[in-house]
Amino acid sequence: MRSQYPVSYQPILDIQFQGLHLIEASAGTGKTYTLSSLMVRIFLEKYLPNQVIATTFTRAAAAELKSRIRLRLVEILEYLEPFRDVLEQDIQTQALQESDPLKQQVLQNFAPRIAYACERLKLVIDQLDELFVGTLDSFSQKLLREFAFESGKIERTEITDDAKSYTRQLIHDVLREWIQTQPQQVIDALYSVGGLKSVDHFVGMVESSLNFSSAQFKLPAMPEIELAQLQQWQQQAHGIELNTLAEYFQLDGIYYPHINGASFRNHAFHKLFTEALPLLLKALESTENVQVFDAYFADARDAVFKFLEKLENQKIFKKCPADIAEGFYQHETVLQLQSLFQSLQRTQQAFEQLQVYLKAYLCIEVKKRLPQVLQQKGETTFSQQIRTLSDALKGEQGQRFAVFVQARYPLILVDEFQDTNQDQDDMLANIWRHPQRYQKGCMIMVGDRKQAIYGFRGGDMLTFLNAYQDVMSKQGHEYKLIHNHRSVKELVEVVDVLFQRQLDFGEQVMYDPIQAGSRPHPALIENTQSNPAPLRWLQLQEGNEQATQVAWQIQTLLNQAYLKQLYLAADVATAIDEEDIAVLSRSHRQLDEVQYVLERMGIRVNRPSKRSVFDSAIAKDVGALLTALLHPYDEAKLKRALLSRLFGFDLTRLLALEQSAEGLSHYIQQFDDIREMWLNQGFLSAWQRCLNQFGIWQQLVAAQSKDNERAVVNLRHLTDLLSQHSEQVQGSHNLYHWYLKQLNSPGDREWELEHKLSNEAGVQLMTIHQSKGLEFKIVFLLGANKAFAEVQKSLNFSTTEIQLPETGQTRTQRVVAVADKNFLQQTELDQHQQRALAEQNRLWYVALTRASHRVYAVFEPEKGDKNKFSGLAFWKNQGDHFQHPYSTEVAPILERPQALQAQQVQQRIAVSAQPLPTQRFYARGKTSFSYLAQHLKHKANRVDRMANIDVVFEQAEDELNFSAQDQVVVAQPIAWIKQYFPKGTLAGNFLHEIFEQIDFQQPSTWGEEIRRRFKNTYQSLWLELLQQYQQHFPEQEHSEQQLYQWIAEWLKEVLMTPLNQDFQLQQLEAGQYLSECPFYLALSDRVLAMQRVQQLFEEYGIEMPELLEAKSARYLNGSIDLVYFDGQRYHIADYKSNFLGAEQVDYQQVQIAESMSLSSYWLQAALYLVALHRYLTVKLQNYDMQQHLGGASYLYLRGMNGQAQQGCFYWKPEDEFILRLDAILGYFSEDNAGKMV
Repeated sequence: MRSQYPVSYQPILDIQFQGLHLIEASAGTGKTYTLSSLMVRIFLEKYLPNQVIATTFTRAAAAELKSRIRLRLVEILEYLEPFRDVLEQDIQTQALQESDPLKQQVLQNFAPRIAYACERLKLVIDQLDELFVGTLDSFSQKLLREFAFESGKIERTEITDDAKSYTRQLIHDVLREWIQTQPQQVIDALYSVGGLKSVDHFVGMVESSLNFSSAQFKLPAMPEIELAQLQQWQQQAHGIELNTLAEYFQLDGIYYPHINGASFRNHAFHKLFTEALPLLLKALESTENVQVFDAYFADARDAVFKFLEKLENQKIFKKCPADIAEGFYQHETVLQLQSLFQSLQRTQQAFEQLQVYLKAYLCIEVKKRLPQVLQQKGETTFSQQIRTLSDALKGEQGQRFAVFVQARYPLILVDEFQDTNQDQDDMLANIWRHPQRYQKGCMIMVGDRKQAIYGFRGGDMLTFLNAYQDVMSKQGHEYKLIHNHRSVKELVEVVDVLFQRQLDFGEQVMYDPIQAGSRPHPALIENTQSNPAPLRWLQLQEGNEQATQVAWQIQTLLNQAYLKQLYLAADVATAIDEEDIAVLSRSHRQLDEVQYVLERMGIRVNRPSKRSVFDSAIAKDVGALLTALLHPYDEAKLKRALLSRLFGFDLTRLLALEQSAEGLSHYIQQFDDIREMWLNQGFLSAWQRCLNQFGIWQQLVAAQSKDNERAVVNLRHLTDLLSQHSEQVQGSHNLYHWYLKQLNSPGDREWELEHKLSNEAGVQLMTIHQSKGLEFKIVFLLGANKAFAEVQKSLNFSTTEIQLPETGQTRTQRVVAVADKNFLQQTELDQHQQRALAEQNRLWYVALTRASHRVYAVFEPEKGDKNKFSGLAFWKNQGDHFQHPYSTEVAPILERPQALQAQQVQQRIAVSAQPLPTQRFYARGKTSFSYLAQHLKHKANRVDRMANIDVVFEQAEDELNFSAQDQVVVAQPIAWIKQYFPKGTLAGNFLHEIFEQIDFQQPSTWGEEIRRRFKNTYQSLWLELLQQYQQHFPEQEHSEQQLYQWIAEWLKEVLMTPLNQDFQLQQLEAGQYLSECPFYLALSDRVLAMQRVQQLFEEYGIEMPELLEAKSARYLNGSIDLVYFDGQRYHIADYKSNFLGAEQVDYQQVQIAESMSLSSYWLQAALYLVALHRYLTVKLQNYDMQQHLGGASYLYLRGMNGQAQQGCFYWKPEDEFILRLDAILGYFSEDNAGKMV
């Protein structure tokens, strides 16, 4: 549209990320490229990914957009990296030479800060998963969940996948309620005239009205029907004698020659009085005269009503004496007929108006009740969710909610803005286009009004136009993309000239001239000519030859490609193939015809499946098999299953089986076994057994058929659906009835549509609506001049002017009404027709801009003025005959071309495989010492593992307990509390937490901490300990205080035990140590080499059992029990509650070293020291490894009694050992800064 506002044609360069911006991107003008470039600028200049929202029309488009954004970010980062060391002046010079507008803009803006730009881009790429890119429906769901309290919508609802069932149920309920309030005679008459139909008849209309929930719905007045006149009709009909008019209507009557033959052709006047009127009068004379409105009497009624019209206009006779005409017009019988049937006509019109009222009433009531029904079920629909969000944003509380949302997401980018409906636009306007806040954020709307073709889904050009005026009234900025990068230059030029013949598409959509873009295209070479006549008109001579001609044209193109006369001139010449050709149509019927001819000719066809998997033959066979499995002893059901394709029986084979000695008993027994398995082990196990036991997969493909893969894919699909649903329902019969319900009413829900086949290739057939956003090399447009006619029009769309109460401004609002020409004004009908024709013009614009190299527009024979300006003829037939160097008329092919491809000799292609890679990719994961040492529960021959491995590793789960198998004399036993304190992970965790919580220099507080810990967290441990005490000291009292005292003394002995150089833990003051210090140790981005780690330990004389591999590990996590500073160095300590024996000698240096080897604690200590080394490297200024890094003390708590060399082992490996292990573990990045978190 030629705008009255200033327009920029370089949005990538000119846009500033504040306020409102509208980008109109014509077809093929690089919209996604522009959006991804703008996103790079947004992230560099203003916002991070978690502050930005990007919405588009479909999930597939959202996935593509996010992928393109990531690629563009990586591209710009790689482009900027070499400029880190370049002078600012040289960067500015390079910017002027750059053809990419984004690179030019980034260089100019960040010339002094290239390093900052690079680091910012790295950060953005790392955080890109936080960017929301999705549909407006999913975004509304996100807002309602994220801002549940602010919106006031705290109840969590799930999106239903069966919205149509709610609509159908509501129609049923509303219709039933309405019928109960009406007199029975009215209902009978309404049924007779066809006004009362099944619920399914109203579903389509009601669902269409729900798409325009914000529009004003016009409800007609309910007509009043006088039932008393039915009895009057009976009396009137009984008194009418038609024979009194015999001289007028009999063929040999005196006055019959004067009857107007032009008004009553083929003796219609005679038939009226001898057939139609007697039939109606007889019906009216009956007691059930309401039957006169039945469809059986429709022709008779129409004939009488036409007679009444001519009677009123006195056009019964041709020129005749006045007395003859007056005698008829004033005849008593004629006056009686006129009075009776005028009353009948008024009543019929009242019933017709009642039908219109009923339809409108259903639409309004369903719209009003649907939210309540969904809320009761805890469900919602996407459209209802948008309305809920839009309503939540209204009022004072709604504005507070909007402020929260805008503060959280200050920038939103809305793609395909022309397809937003009124509810969606209201939601967006309340948040980002509010008059008082639109400058506080940024809203970028991207779309093309010429491609607004989804009116049937709720998209409305009026919504776009109102939004456009709103944006421009708030200092909005308008941008346009006018360079077509999709098509070759010749096609762009000829299509542009064609559209300029009529710039006005309707509904304020004006065409903007387009130029060819800079994107290079390989030329389409035909007989040595480059891109000859890319726009071709195929004028048909007969109306029924379209499918044949299109198929023959396609075969001709393929023959040319085979002869190397038609190919793309790239670096390597590429012949045109079936996949390069698309056939587009407004209707599926025309595509069906073309598909039939193509398949008959042996040309492959690829057509998107919109069929439910439950509508397939395999689905019915699966239903039969499920029935037989649940009723194995019902022979009829069993035979039906065996005769299905799943088993492959035919009647002959089945009869032979029945006549055999074994009969059906073998299958009955097997089916019964599978049924039992289903009941006991679940559906999936039984189903897989059934499929494998009977060889069903093999049976499906046993015979050659073109639909073998479809059958296999559908069976796999049905298996997945049954398996998923079996987890949601209880019992086999519930699952079975759910499946039967799907079979009886297959829908178009996304999860039930047939999956795409792996071999789907060939000429692509699709509707124009399906082709939007796609690109094909050669396109055939079916029925390009076919006259537009709405099929089963149910709603009428018009407009009205309203005044906004908030601003006082006038605004055009959509008005929706039930389509009925008797109820609507001519202005409303004309507005609807103009809207429909304008959308058809936009539809053909979309169709003509799908091709990159060539378009064939198929024109049907002209039928007067009916299709002279329909479809593409709207532009072609404007003014003079359309002529252009790049356009030509194609003559129809007179006979079927033979397929040359069939003569091609199939070549045997040598297949070779690349060698298996020696280094493989593994997803980034994390590991720990506890994982690496899980093998200990299998390798240690004296191990008594106290707890099973859990997914979450506990503090003490790596502790192994040993008991001496050889009895020796106990010279010095360990204290009772140490010997009988429970063993295992739970006890170890208790001791770890005690040492984590107590103050080493405040023993007076230990008893209370011990008591609290037992009472709050470790009651089961306390009961076990108390039971041991009571067994050994049954006569002792005050057992609780005694145990607390013993544990406190035990802690004191641990803290008094000399460690390295007689240092004791009780010397540590607060601030000199860290308890339970967690860490994440970054590893190299390759497989963790555990064999090299083991070899390193062996080199230093440390033997350990073989360790587990951790191929996917990229981080090693753990928690160091104690990190402390002794005044000189930083050390670690690890508490172990392992039970090594009942005497002190079991806890000396040799025994502890043996335990550490068996438990691989050397690895744990080494890993902890590497972690401490990396930590000190980052945190400690002037860190020196020899000066500051200490060793590891392993504290076997049960053996520590305050004496040196008892229960503790100090290990200080060489610095070279730590550095070599550090190098083996590696780093995620080569940069050594920040290697430890």
